Amino acid sequence: MTDLDSGRTAKADRRVAVRPLVWDDVDSLVGEFDRTWKVDEPEGGEVSRLSAAHFILQYLTETTRGAVATLDGRFMGVTLLGVKGDPVLFDRAADLLPQVDRQLGRTGLGTRFLADAVAWRDTEVALEGQVGLDGPEGAELKLFLVAKEARGHGVGRTLWSDLLDYLAGHRVERFYLHTDSSCDVGYYDHQGMERLAELKSGDYPDFARRMGAAAGKEAAGGNLRPEGDFYEGVDDIFIYAGSVRDQIRRGR
Repeated sequence: MTDLDSGRTAKADRRVAVRPLVWDDVDSLVGEFDRTWKVDEPEGGEVSRLSAAHFILQYLTETTRGAVATLDGRFMGVTLLGVKGDPVLFDRAADLLPQVDRQLGRTGLGTRFLADAVAWRDTEVALEGQVGLDGPEGAELKLFLVAKEARGHGVGRTLWSDLLDYLAGHRVERFYLHTDSSCDVGYYDHQGMERLAELKSGDYPDFARRMGAAAGKEAAGGNLRPEGDFYEGVDDIFIYAGSVRDQIRRGR
């Protein structure tokens, strides 16, 4: 998932700073993710916050480098990057994720969310394999998130430049990312990145049957979603890839 400010015309705000992600940032990151992709639930429910925690912890189980953007010292955005072969940034994320999932599984809505999350992830993994991204090398941008109140200050562009500098410094030639139609997909087209895969929501069921992904799988503590149920109303998903060198050149 990705959500960002385009930074297409705004100049970077001098008050924007980028620093390494630390564990104490996780609560702020979960909160911003929750505000951006809130789950519709009855007032006073906890599923939305827990679902945000699930996604963030899932990303962190594969994150080798995180960067936080601040504006006047306030948390305003993040990039989570996974470089295959590098050590995971926070080992504790893998321990906490099952705890969050158990809390989600205590309610019907939370159980359905977990099953959908597993189905979504299975589908993305199958799509990666279809376009040849299941090899031992590579770098994936797991999350690119900018707070809504930070947009127009160049936070997204600053984080993007920081990411490219890091990848270039670590001799990573190409990177890829997943995104969907709930995000600014056009940003990556504007950046000249290559769209490796595109899966429309209406094509999910057939894709799952062909690739053995998602539909009818057991998930969320043994609860089964009816086949095809997950695919109703979900977003279109995309995989983009780009050359680090080309991206740096475009930013000059």
